[in-house]
Amino acid sequence: MGTENLKIVDFDAVRERPIHHAAAELKVLLQRHLDQQIKDHLAVVDDQLFKLSGMAKTNAEQTQYFEAMRYLRLEANPVRAQYGLWVVRAFDEFWKQVAKRPAKAEGAAFGALPEAELSLVDEAALEEELAIKGMVDKGRGLFPRELQALDARLAHMAGRDEIAPEENPLAPEVLCHALGLALQPLALELPVRLLIYKLYDQVVVAALGGFYREANACLIQQGVLPKLAATPRWVPLPAGGLAARPGEAATAYLDGSDEGQPSYLEAFAALESLMGDWRARMGLPSFHPADYTGPTFATGEVLSVLNRLQQPGVARADAVKGYLHQQLRVARADDTRPIARREEDLIDMVSLLFEFILADDNLPDSVKALISRLQIPVIKVAILEKSLLGRKNHPVRLLLNALAQAGIGLDPGEGIAGNPVFKRIEATVHRVLDQFDQDVNLFSELLDEFTAFMQKENQRSGVAEERARQATQSKEQMRIAKHKVAYEIASRLHGKPAPAVVRSFLFNIWKDVLVLGYLRRDRTPADWENSLAVMDRLVWSVTVPVDAAHRAELVNAIPPLLKAIKVGLEVLSLDPQAVVTILKDLRACHIARLSRPLDGAESAVDPAPAQAVERPGKVEIRDPELARAIVDIRANLPDVEAFSLSDFTGLEGFQVEDIAAGIDPAAMDKARGLGVGEWVEFRDGGSRTRAKLSWKSQLTSTYVFVNRKGCKVAEIPLVELAKRLGEGGIQLIEGGTVPLMDRALHGLLSRLRESPPKEALLNAAV
Repeated sequence: MGTENLKIVDFDAVRERPIHHAAAELKVLLQRHLDQQIKDHLAVVDDQLFKLSGMAKTNAEQTQYFEAMRYLRLEANPVRAQYGLWVVRAFDEFWKQVAKRPAKAEGAAFGALPEAELSLVDEAALEEELAIKGMVDKGRGLFPRELQALDARLAHMAGRDEIAPEENPLAPEVLCHALGLALQPLALELPVRLLIYKLYDQVVVAALGGFYREANACLIQQGVLPKLAATPRWVPLPAGGLAARPGEAATAYLDGSDEGQPSYLEAFAALESLMGDWRARMGLPSFHPADYTGPTFATGEVLSVLNRLQQPGVARADAVKGYLHQQLRVARADDTRPIARREEDLIDMVSLLFEFILADDNLPDSVKALISRLQIPVIKVAILEKSLLGRKNHPVRLLLNALAQAGIGLDPGEGIAGNPVFKRIEATVHRVLDQFDQDVNLFSELLDEFTAFMQKENQRSGVAEERARQATQSKEQMRIAKHKVAYEIASRLHGKPAPAVVRSFLFNIWKDVLVLGYLRRDRTPADWENSLAVMDRLVWSVTVPVDAAHRAELVNAIPPLLKAIKVGLEVLSLDPQAVVTILKDLRACHIARLSRPLDGAESAVDPAPAQAVERPGKVEIRDPELARAIVDIRANLPDVEAFSLSDFTGLEGFQVEDIAAGIDPAAMDKARGLGVGEWVEFRDGGSRTRAKLSWKSQLTSTYVFVNRKGCKVAEIPLVELAKRLGEGGIQLIEGGTVPLMDRALHGLLSRLRESPPKEALLNAAV
């Protein structure tokens, strides 16, 4: 089945005369370690294929996995042998090149092999090539220091100043490509091949750190550079550059401004430097002494213990490192290896991040408690992928941000445990705890599912929110229209001796015609202009005639005026009898005015002073909104300053005052700066209600707040909002628009820059 031409080679059978005793010892270590690792890997592949066949949704998918499992069981020994063959050949080729003493390397270990044998993939198998490259990158990213030390020692053994990283016969490139070559002859579907690579990544690549440390220790015992200085190739610190400004580099790293650039590793080194300095300043213990150069626990061992600690109730969030170190030594009490410095730094960094999250007042306590349970999974991801802290678009960061953003709008006082959003957050956290081992793709899957869920939730709440916003906008438009109508009426009546019946008609009946005309002015501007013209003619028609010509003009103008009023009232759909009564009252008013003698109260030459103007009776304004507008006009419009409020009833309770007086300027600035989409918390005694700013008017400065469901919670004028902000009745949730992980990471950076409290200094001095 694709293995007829393969030569089955046992590890112990593949041996050549060593050039150097240390190289022979290294080769034995390589064979022993990788033989066990590939056995473990194939066993995990077998288990996973069996599990996938049982979970398959279709018969075809089930058959594919089951047949692949049976096939790999038959081919397991040939795969192991071929894998060992390729690894050992690369190792031996390296020393053959050493024996030739070239002035410069002829290429990578695999570069010396026949080109045909290196053709792992073609264009149709690009995904397989990318999977191998991903494993190589991960191996180099996880163990750069161990590989650099091994490079230096192998170069010393080869009599050269240095070797290229890919020349190292133990490098991830050699091991990962060896797997690809071993699988090449097998008749496997691409999904199965990718699964094999994925599990190799988790089982073998993740545990290479222990092998590399053993390899370095083996060479040290053989006297190969036992006092090698630790100068990592991947963190070159330019003079006056990063080394002088670790805080600036770390800030750029956390901001994600250098995402995808090589400087990311340099900045991460700066963050590690800050971490070490902070731990020393604070007097905190480290399980990895600064002068320790011996072996440490392998990354695979650390991840294995973290998998156990990930289960609920096993370890407290604030004591992860202590529990981890304790559990690592359970199996072997005499094991004195510490946790690797980098992994200890990452554990401390993530722990500080979650300390910030737990102290964040923007999140309800129940949401913080849920998110904090993700601390150990996040530690595992940080160990597996160092880019977690520097990539803003990393799926783990995006998922944490999404969970926090969804939790901001939950009201603790509304039975948060039964809220569907809270239930979804809880289910997402539980899936991480139950299912996450080392496959970071799980976070991408959960992020997609949670995002889709929140989109549906937001669509439902968005309908209610839009209705609330439209209702408020309509209300505001009506308010503006009434204010405009009140101004138009008041300005025309200013200083005019209009009878009470006319004033009452204008403020209580014709004002509705004017309001409708104003609201429809964009579609039918003539209606607004005509209603204003009718009002002007009515006010003029009730003036006392000064001469016969004036009287004759009034007599001729009144009938068409009353007809125009009747037509205008038709838009109000009033009772016909009510219209008859209105016109009758206006006609009687006109008759009374025309019956006055020509030498009456008005003179065209010398009009009476304002205080002498006739004001027969008070007028009740029955529309409170219009009454409020009258007060505003009286207070703010100079051209109607003489308009007397004493002429009206229905204005009780309205007072003209400077409503912004006494408002804290800072609170006013904060209210003006509040953006749509930002969250606030309304506080009334022990009651807490969270709401989002849905809309604010640029005309009236009215702010509309809605809850998570889109229902209107409050409609507040700017001044009242500023007042309540200043008094503490409304509290801004300042993190509502800044992603949780961005705030937490910058909180981490601030923490690493802080000095120890005085108590800590005193304790250290005792």
